[in-house]
Amino acid sequence: MKKLISFTIKADFGMFKKPDINDKIFITYNIIPKTYILGMLGTIMGYEGYAQNKDKTKMPEFYEKLKDIRVAIAPSDKNGGIFKKEFILFNNTCNGETKNITEQTLLNPTYDIYIELDETNAEHTELIDRLRNQKAEFLPYMGKNEFSLWWDNFHEHTIFEKVEQKEQFQVLTIIPKDENFVLKNSGHKERTTNYFYLFERLPINWSDNPRQYKYQDFLYTNAVFKSTESFESLKDIGELIESDQGIICLF
Repeated sequence: MKKLISFTIKADFGMFKKPDINDKIFITYNIIPKTYILGMLGTIMGYEGYAQNKDKTKMPEFYEKLKDIRVAIAPSDKNGGIFKKEFILFNNTCNGETKNITEQTLLNPTYDIYIELDETNAEHTELIDRLRNQKAEFLPYMGKNEFSLWWDNFHEHTIFEKVEQKEQFQVLTIIPKDENFVLKNSGHKERTTNYFYLFERLPINWSDNPRQYKYQDFLYTNAVFKSTESFESLKDIGELIESDQGIICLF
């Protein structure tokens, strides 16, 4: 039986490194990617990660056990989901060579995380228990192991239903989008509301050969959508779900 749970993760600092940068400037994603969430859950369960993976022809244990889990992600809606960032300068020594590195860092990142788990799976049941009781095998972190995170607001949802047809609604979490997703004229405008639209391209998975990120475009907004027709093109990417807290998008 499928179950929806949610919790809030937070840290003083965070850094989700983008791979498409040069060797002296590191840039972070603003929204935590799904790939990092799977790694975080693996850390809580004590699964092996990249460093412990001896067979480099295979993906690490955490990925093999958690890759089919669907998630939904909501950054803090303060400032439209955009976190303050600072650049930190430090020296990095490798093979006897010292380089000056500039690293972009998130300040006080906070995210509401929703995950769909299977109660008939013993390991999923253990994960639910660990999240409920704030127990972790290893210390989870916000992108870098020196940025330890903690979580609270654990919630088991009693409402967990697919949204078939609905009018005038908001989506609490980020929304995967493709070239067929039409945003223009899809929102219901109210003069008293300030709407924000945040777009970001995030890694969601890995390809097998060569082992590289698979990317997806996302939208985070507080706009009110006129109907579910706007989401017809996304049915193979994500799914609108009614939860205790409102409508989310699992992917």
